[in-house]
Amino acid sequence: MKLLALFLLVFLTSCATRSPKVVKEKPEAPVYLSPLKGSLEVIGRGVFIRSRCGDFVRAVAEGRVVYSGKDVDNFGWVVMVEQKDGFLSVYGKINNPWVRSGERVKRRQVIGKAGRWKDACGVYYELRDKEGKPLKPVLR
Repeated sequence: MKLLALFLLVFLTSCATRSPKVVKEKPEAPVYLSPLKGSLEVIGRGVFIRSRCGDFVRAVAEGRVVYSGKDVDNFGWVVMVEQKDGFLSVYGKINNPWVRSGERVKRRQVIGKAGRWKDACGVYYELRDKEGKPLKPVLR
């Protein structure tokens, strides 16, 4: 019993004298409703959501469109929305975007239609933090 008490005393004093470790946490990605119904496929920094051609693509959160136009990275028509919560949503492979740069969008507002990518229809979705680093999106 004395040995156990001595062990606990040594253990507790050693824990109290250690400096706490600073752990940098990655920002947690919020949970959003998917921009459209379909199956998810992880591609690079984001996901490709397979659906039917022409399905409506909806904004996952309220915000302002910072870019709507052709992309040079082979994503076709792209819509980028700076969300009120500080994140940036990137929607690629949009067919016929319905919004323009500078326009405000509401949560679940239609921003375009699903386009074609390789042999499938759907939309590419990517979520970025305040520094522009891609996060793993959490979609329901």
